[in-house]
Amino acid sequence: MKYIILLLFIQKCVSFDVPKSACKTDLTIDKDHYNVTKTYNVDDAYPTDAHYDSYGNLFFVEYGRNLNGYYFNIKVIKDNTTEAQNISGLPDGESYSIAVDRKETKVYFGTSKGIFVYKYESNEATLVSSPDFKLNMIFIDKDGNKYITDSPNDTEELYLLAGGKKIRYRSFEALNEMAIDEKNNFYYIKEDKLFVLKSNISKAIFIGNVSYEGFAQISFYEEIIYVASETLSYIHENDSGPLKLVKNIPGKVTAIAFDCYGNFILGTFGKIFKYEANNNECYHRKS
Repeated sequence: MKYIILLLFIQKCVSFDVPKSACKTDLTIDKDHYNVTKTYNVDDAYPTDAHYDSYGNLFFVEYGRNLNGYYFNIKVIKDNTTEAQNISGLPDGESYSIAVDRKETKVYFGTSKGIFVYKYESNEATLVSSPDFKLNMIFIDKDGNKYITDSPNDTEELYLLAGGKKIRYRSFEALNEMAIDEKNNFYYIKEDKLFVLKSNISKAIFIGNVSYEGFAQISFYEEIIYVASETLSYIHENDSGPLKLVKNIPGKVTAIAFDCYGNFILGTFGKIFKYEANNNECYHRKS
């Protein structure tokens, strides 16, 4: 009889025990907990300007330095793979920016030799502009309109592309980084400050101070704005500031991107870490 009681006691205890790994949290944002589920190697380089497409593929710019100087190459990590792949057809070392057109399910690349579009069936890029077309960054809003930046006088300027013409936005001079959310609001970093120009307002609004040392990325998920710029900070869309810092990031971050499920990546020197929500609950037995 005592063995039956002992067995029942053991079964009862086990049913309320949760392994320590289930309780471990690598990173917390508000009340949401996340764990690293994958790690990708990016050699001796910084990942920047990362974007998920509609199929779960991750595109990013690899920024590094070799014997020839600094280089920018665009790579892709396809869904359910672990290795970053080169994309053929792009100018070697001079591919700077990525933009995802979710309306048309296309991915565009901004390079020193024009705008390219990604071909899924062959994993290559095809030129869709003049090879003499100059640009640094490329963006696409929710309606499919394309925007680029260029620095003809060593000052970053924003242009709308319309019928092959460049229409300049004079209020966007001297940009560092920029992103467009799903409501066509323009968020940008200028002089270590984060601003937003909303689609229904003509004047930019100051949001808060951010650290900026040459590389940063602005990203969005469920009305929260994130800034990866060495630190990782965030703010809810309707908050007035200041930005909140996320603790326990895996180093100085230069890239952030969200997939359609709310999972996200953080890019640091040599690594890309994928985070997924930890929905496990930890229970403690009562004494």
